[in-house]
Amino acid sequence: MWLSKNINTTPQEEKAQNGSVTISSADNIEAGSTVTSRNTDMYMPYGYTALPPVGEEVLIIPAGRGQAIMGTLAKFTALASGEIQLRSQGGATITLRNDGSVVINSLIIDKDGVIKQ
Repeated sequence: MWLSKNINTTPQEEKAQNGSVTISSADNIEAGSTVTSRNTDMYMPYGYTALPPVGEEVLIIPAGRGQAIMGTLAKFTALASGEIQLRSQGGATITLRNDGSVVINSLIIDKDGVIKQ
């Protein structure tokens, strides 16, 4: 009876989960959700490198070597649609504005390279 009920069952498909970073160092990223994943791979666009701080909310997906972190939950701060901001945990920011200007912390450089502030 048990065999006939279970012979046609397929394993449940793994799904993406929200989790949070529990360890963040150059040689070990650990994130936890329903299961804790150690030495987790992190994926981001080519050329970007970042270590999310402990406590940061991340998206964890199934991957070929276990689980992987796809990125952190975005926190938008005074950005218009189409603008881009890089920020560090320490408060440094670089913002690319729609008018072509670049803001580095509070220093504004217009699209012609003229420092405004």
